[in-house]
Amino acid sequence: MNQTQSEPSKNRNPQDTCTTMVRDSINQFIAAYRRGATDFSDFSSISTRLLYNFHDPPLVNVWFYSAITFQAAKFTVQDPLERVLVAKDLFKQLVSFGDWYCTTSALKRIALLAPVVYELHNLAYEKRHLEGEIESVLEKVVSYSSIFCGCGGKGGEDDGGLNSCFLDTIRVWMVDRLGVGDELEAFFPIASDEVRKGMVKMGCGMSYIAGVVMCEALLLRLCLKFGLGNSRVELEKDVHNLAFQTMNGFQSFYFFDILFSMLLEPALPVTHLLNSGDEFILRKVLHDVVMAVDYSFLKFNTVIRALPGDLLKDLAVKWLLVAENAIWFARKYDDQAKVISYINIFSESFLSSQLLEWITNQTGMEGKIFSSDVSNPVPFISELLWYLYVFNCR
Repeated sequence: MNQTQSEPSKNRNPQDTCTTMVRDSINQFIAAYRRGATDFSDFSSISTRLLYNFHDPPLVNVWFYSAITFQAAKFTVQDPLERVLVAKDLFKQLVSFGDWYCTTSALKRIALLAPVVYELHNLAYEKRHLEGEIESVLEKVVSYSSIFCGCGGKGGEDDGGLNSCFLDTIRVWMVDRLGVGDELEAFFPIASDEVRKGMVKMGCGMSYIAGVVMCEALLLRLCLKFGLGNSRVELEKDVHNLAFQTMNGFQSFYFFDILFSMLLEPALPVTHLLNSGDEFILRKVLHDVVMAVDYSFLKFNTVIRALPGDLLKDLAVKWLLVAENAIWFARKYDDQAKVISYINIFSESFLSSQLLEWITNQTGMEGKIFSSDVSNPVPFISELLWYLYVFNCR
């Protein structure tokens, strides 16, 4: 009988045991914080042990440790500028964890940075007139992400994403903000509702979290440009140049998949940061830039080529719809130069050719199967979408 009773503990997964310890520690920390405690040394010791139990610790273990040290540091600062410096120190700490522990996943290094973007967003939202200082830290996030977003790992890219402790760990970062409601919405404030639903639907793997972090960093950095008081012409030029430079550096399937999804929604998830006129300018610029980006990296990147074929097909469909919106947008405002430019880009795009190749393979027909000309994109897109519908492509 004793042997039977001991069997479950013998076979217990160490990961499950650690998850239970993390959750219990989180609940105790939140209770202590709300009682007014300011000494978190005991929790620092616990989170350190949880960190060193693994050669490559789960993301939630790293976040729990970092959140404890971050909340303790915030007690010592009053000036908003000092909060930016605390966020900068947090970035350095999470980068160092990536160097020490993320031996199997380049994208995990990027996913770890979500709390940095969260805190920088809070500072920007409070309008403390620290755009330059916040942008400086965001630039580091973007540069770091550009280095690792196209790198492959040795496996386990999606291990340790949205496990049962994920939302609990987020609560530690937001312990000083009562009544925030939806934790996922509060922690990823520049992701759309559909993207957050996708996080849950896809199990919030490391790749997806990294894509969300990159999108949020880009959008927040672009939003900060609107607070610098430049003329509209200078503003559009600056935002366009920064967006183009950043997107060309973010050679990540998940980044573009998430960005395209956001561009297909009625409004960008930045309306709490920008007025309607500025959101219009940003949307216009983003449409222009996503049409101009070179997507050939999707063909040559070995990591992306290893993804299931349906994922690349779905990305191409989203780009097709974004391209249709961009052309409609340019025609609505009678920008013929843009219309011609978009038509040329569309006809030569790698993503368009991918869809054509897929449909040709599905039909078993070679040669011309479309009645519309690719150089006339509006009817061509309609016909392409019809074929995709017939062959059950989302």
